[in-house]
Amino acid sequence: MSQRDVVGLIALDAACLLAAAMMLRAWSRRRTRPPVVAAIFIVVLAIVASVLVVSGVTYTLVVGPTFIVALLVIMYTARYERGTSSR
Repeated sequence: MSQRDVVGLIALDAACLLAAAMMLRAWSRRRTRPPVVAAIFIVVLAIVASVLVVSGVTYTLVVGPTFIVALLVIMYTARYERGTSSR
């Protein structure tokens, strides 16, 4: 692993943990299940990405798709939450 891989991995982990913290904050306000599920999914996604990079997979193949999947999870959760609050 090069220095660039480590920096990219730290940025990915920090972004995923920040997103998970935001999901847990949303859960503490609403007490609905989707933010908790999204937070757990994002943390697991970060762990899997970190393990892949440490095991030798090129970080550029891992970091980009991980960010995209994490954003999709957050967007889906926000849309789902908006739909359930109006019912």
